[in-house]
Amino acid sequence: MEIKKREVIASIVIISFMLILGFTINEKIQLNLLESYQIYDTAAQIDSKELFEYGMKTNLGYAFVYGNLETLDPVSYSEVFGEYSYIKKEEQEYREHSRTVTKTYTDSEGRTQTKVEIEYYWTWDTMRTESKSATKISFLGVEFAYEKIPFPPSHQIEIIDTGYHKRNVYYATEADFQGTLFTSLKESTINDTKFYQNQTIAETIEHLEAGTEIVAFWILWIFLTIGFVIGFYYLENRWLD
Repeated sequence: MEIKKREVIASIVIISFMLILGFTINEKIQLNLLESYQIYDTAAQIDSKELFEYGMKTNLGYAFVYGNLETLDPVSYSEVFGEYSYIKKEEQEYREHSRTVTKTYTDSEGRTQTKVEIEYYWTWDTMRTESKSATKISFLGVEFAYEKIPFPPSHQIEIIDTGYHKRNVYYATEADFQGTLFTSLKESTINDTKFYQNQTIAETIEHLEAGTEIVAFWILWIFLTIGFVIGFYYLENRWLD
């Protein structure tokens, strides 16, 4: 495949433009990260109930708080073992579906042919969903409403057959966790909370200041730049054809 001079020039222009734009965006990301790092570095570090309650009463501001996240009124279903902060039940049926597919084949004379067929397949379809969640939780011995702290996401815990081609699938989040809470202490409560499971305060700060956002941005930006260059070549050659 012959690469024309104008295609090389166009590629250089695209790459140069994307690099300039990329460094501009990178600078803004770095400034935002530096602001966040300043907040993390000046935030209070708390691991006792007394300091936690004092910080909320005195509008202490941003803080890292290490302790136990506990569910005070856990939920469950009678057919499932254990108690959880959140549990969801999906009632599913194994059902047949059909779709139209186009297949390519080579005939006896070596020619490529296509044909349209009806293809049948089976899937587990969710027919009904219901869920339960706790209403009261505590962190470091202080009680809050369930919605105040985002628990880790749920995961599948059980599958129970309920009949021919029928089953219930259960997803849940455990009732208790250990970890660090990053939050704003004001108005006698916690605000804008994020919970980092199984991480100490030092580990949480290290994780937050790792700068992975910059690496992720440049990986995405490089792939995007390559995509623009390939797209230009494709459109150029298609237009010439």
